[in-house]
Amino acid sequence: MVRRPTLRRQSRGFTLLLALGVVAVVTMAVMLSYSVVGREADTQADTRRQKQAFFAAEAGLAEGREAVRLLMSTATTSTLPLQATLGRPRVTLPGMGSDTYPWFELLPGTGTDGWNDYPITADTLDTSEIRTDILAGNYPEQRNVRYRVFVRDDDDDGATGFGTDSNRQLWVIAVGEVTNPNGRPTRAVVQALVANTDGQSVFTPGCISKGCGPDMNYDNPTDQNPPTDEETTTL
Repeated sequence: MVRRPTLRRQSRGFTLLLALGVVAVVTMAVMLSYSVVGREADTQADTRRQKQAFFAAEAGLAEGREAVRLLMSTATTSTLPLQATLGRPRVTLPGMGSDTYPWFELLPGTGTDGWNDYPITADTLDTSEIRTDILAGNYPEQRNVRYRVFVRDDDDDGATGFGTDSNRQLWVIAVGEVTNPNGRPTRAVVQALVANTDGQSVFTPGCISKGCGPDMNYDNPTDQNPPTDEETTTL
């Protein structure tokens, strides 16, 4: 009896290709998820740095306004030559003033390039402000925030006298910055016009500052003119 050889079904590798396809799809999904999470983390970090820079600029502006107020209150003349009074040269940084409209350093700091460092470290805080039971001693310290404060004259007497104040009003500009070792710094700029006044300034909420009495109506002996009934059109 002669036996005929049986034909074996040759493997075409379909299972292997299917496994490779599944692995490729899973890898692409993981990479896409990682990319989305990374972009979200970068967005949140940039938002946090913007807030830190803005608060640093606000802190510098508050300090600069007080410095200008003291500077104007002690000035004996109506004119104030900024460079001679401050004793510092013009700022020559890009985008911060020019030869025609100069800026001057108001509060030079001891940090790098004249910056004022604005750190928040564990040793500068009270123990009640640090939750050691939650943070376990790993307080997220702030060491990369700083600010600079500049001053410039307003356009009261034309561009020719921009280095001398004649109306006792100055612009205070504060720049807050958060440095980033892995990229560009984040900056925020705020400014305010500071004027010297001899009288007391009182600001109150509500209609008291507009002439009404303490009971929030216009029965006020200091203002006998009640509001008119004229029609007011607003946009």
